[in-house]
This record gives sequence, structure tokens and C-alpha cells, in this order.
Amino acid sequence: MTRRLEDTLAAIRRAQPRLNAFITITAESAREEAAQAERELAAGAPRSALHGVCVAVKDLVATQGVRTTAGSRILGDWVPTRDAEVVWALREAGAVMVGKTNTHEFAFGTTNDNPHYGATGNPWNPALTTGGSSGGSAAAVAAGLVPVALGTDTAGSIRIPAALCGAVGLKPTYGALSARGVVPLARSLDTIGPLARTVEDARKAFEVLKREGSGAGGWGPGEQPDDRGFSLRGLKIGVPEHYVFDRVDSEVEAAVRDALRALADAGAEVRTITVPELVGCVDVGIAIVRPEALAYHRRWYPERADEYGQDVAQALAGARDITPAAHAAAKQTRRQITLALKRALADVDVLAGPTVPILAFPNADAFRPVLPGGELPRHALTRLTYPFSLSRLPAISVPCALSRHHLPIGLQLAGGPGQEGRLLAVAAAFERVRGAWPAPPLEARGSALAPEPRQG
Repeated sequence: MTRRLEDTLAAIRRAQPRLNAFITITAESAREEAAQAERELAAGAPRSALHGVCVAVKDLVATQGVRTTAGSRILGDWVPTRDAEVVWALREAGAVMVGKTNTHEFAFGTTNDNPHYGATGNPWNPALTTGGSSGGSAAAVAAGLVPVALGTDTAGSIRIPAALCGAVGLKPTYGALSARGVVPLARSLDTIGPLARTVEDARKAFEVLKREGSGAGGWGPGEQPDDRGFSLRGLKIGVPEHYVFDRVDSEVEAAVRDALRALADAGAEVRTITVPELVGCVDVGIAIVRPEALAYHRRWYPERADEYGQDVAQALAGARDITPAAHAAAKQTRRQITLALKRALADVDVLAGPTVPILAFPNADAFRPVLPGGELPRHALTRLTYPFSLSRLPAISVPCALSRHHLPIGLQLAGGPGQEGRLLAVAAAFERVRGAWPAPPLEARGSALAPEPRQG
């Protein structure tokens, strides 16, 4: 086990110049944790399925004795005195934390292009975005550095980088996992969840984070979380085509339609549905997230505005233009979206579509109106994930194909409140239908050297 840890640390050091997935590497404390886990295993006392497993934690999540920067200059030297509850759960399970992963500053963005700690490189092409804000966690998992990493998701920040990096990303039902000890973006939407190499690894992590599965709901008859015999036959999948295939890259659409056909061939019933309330979700989300973010950041903004990156400072400035009436109207629309999605899920078991409508792109394009209709790529990334953030419903992104330039494409599945079990079972069944997922290329292609991560 200690040898495995040393191999992991060596792999992280080798990958860091290409990927910049970590802000802090906790080598010494990881060695202590691995030695303890090894002693317990030798005594025949494993704590969980993650006992002795190397994990990483997004640097938005408090870790006792290890700095938690939130990807910011403002919190660059903050060392929490307590673990976030999800980190406590990992430690209690015997997991070995190897470091804190890079994030978009204060999780307030979708690219992981961090002005203070450097951009995270996509393992499939480090010159392209990972997506964000859990981009460091997604890159670390997709590159095979760790099997599991913690992320957070307010508008898609687990699912977006999972899709663009070729990882599995689970956003649980809002409140299923405690957000205590996590630096907030928008408290009414912030959600914690795992990124993993496989659905099975995501399931194990979710059970641990739920404290060994206590209260993890959503398992139907014959749908136990480790039941590899789960059948897609008779499963009803709803696809709101009017929304999920609107303004979508042709390769993304083709890949997801192929995935849906594969699910149908395996016995699922795939039907087209309509949810008109989904139109305009991005605008609704912005009108909710930005004022909530500003409420938290008033302790620093605008007095310390020059310590923020340009994009985050502009977003906070823009929040001041959103009136209380507009914020209240957005929350009312959010309720309508939630009711509409729950009505749809009364007729089907899960909803499906692309996770994001575009492929990974250079970070420099994020703010350029290069998409049809002048849409900004950074806004396009949240267009298909926002509905399940606003409705607080669980959703998972699973890799389904590679583009002709070998960039990952994600399939998103969503379910009703507390239905993480069903989503994980369906996603695992799709993985089996899809077949083995390839490893990303090991060589860097045009990436700049990243700053040295701090040793914890």
C-alpha cells in the first residue's frame, strides 16, 4: 500500500507540469495515512471500500491542517482547523488524501483557467480546457492519478469537467451530502459529489460519503448498488430533444444519439418528451447564482477587488446589476422548472441527453462569441447542466464516445430526488454496453509549464 502511494505521488509529480491538476500535494500526511491504513488491513480491519485508496479533494473543501485556497489569492494562506464533513467521511473510511486539486477561482467559472495557480490541462490535450470548476479533480481522475476525487457542482461544475475530460461525475440530490466546510458559491444550489474513473468507483465513493450508505436512497427492487445483473429492459428514458439537441456540436449529437440507440438495443424504451420550461435556464441560473455569490463575497468585494481574477471580479460586479425583483423572479421560474422536470420524471425513469453541447476548446475562446448566435463557450457549457442544478435533482455524466480528434463526449442522465441509486445502476449498465474506455494520451501537447504545487 505504501508502495502504491509512492507510485501515485511520483505519477502526480510527472503529470503536474502538463496538467497542473493540483494546488497542494500532501505527501507527508498521505504517507502517515497510508501506513495507518496498511496496519489496519494487516490486522484484518478494513474500514470501507476506499480503505487505503488514494483520493484527491477539490481545493474548495476545507481540510484540517492543509491550506484551502478556493483557487483564490484571498484565501491563499487559509489553513482550516477542521475538516469539511465530506473530508471527515473520507478519513473515517480510511481513504488516503494525496492533495488538493485545482479549481476555477472560488468555483465561479467553467474553465479552470485560474489566474493565481495556472490553468488545468485536459488529459486528452493539455492545450484545451478541462471545464470547471472541478477541473483539477476531473483531470486527476481521467489521467489515472487517483481513482476518486471530490468535486462541487452549482451549475455543472462536476459534470462539465467530467464530460470534457472523460471521467464519471455524480451530482447528487441537493443536500444529500453535507456542504458544511465547503467555501460557498451559491448556497441554494451548491452540491458535493465524486468524480471517478468508473461508475463503480463513483458508487463506492458516494456510499462512503453517505457514511457507508446510511440513508442513501433510490434503490428500487432488484437495483442494489453492486448488482451487476441490473437490466435496462423496460427502463423508460425521456429525451427532451427540443432542448438537449438544440445548438449542439454535430459530433456531440451523433455520439449521444448512438449512446441512446445502444441503450434501446439493450432493452430500454427511449422516448422523446417536451419540457418547454427548460428554455432560458442559463439566464435563470445567473440571476440566482450571482447575487448569492455577491452576498458571500461582500466581506472582501469590492474593497479587495484587485485581488480577484478579471472574470470573477466582472461577475461580482455584474451581480450588483441584478435587482432583488429579478432575483425573486428567477427563483419563481426555478420552481416552475423543478415542477416541470418532476412531472416529466413521473412518466419516465430517467432523463438523458448530452452533458455539454460542445467539445473542449482553448481557454482563450471562453469569452469569445464563437458559437452559433454569438453564444459564449463558457455559457454554453452550463446550458444542459443548469436544469438539474436549478431543480436540485441528481444527475451523472458518463463518457460515451471520443470525437474524431479524440476528445471525450459525455452522456448525462438525471433522475428524481434521492434516485442516485437508479442513476448509478443505469450508468453502470451503459458502461457495460459501451465497453472499455480508453486511457488519454500520456504526452503533453503544447501545454505551458505549471507553477510548482506547494508541498503540504
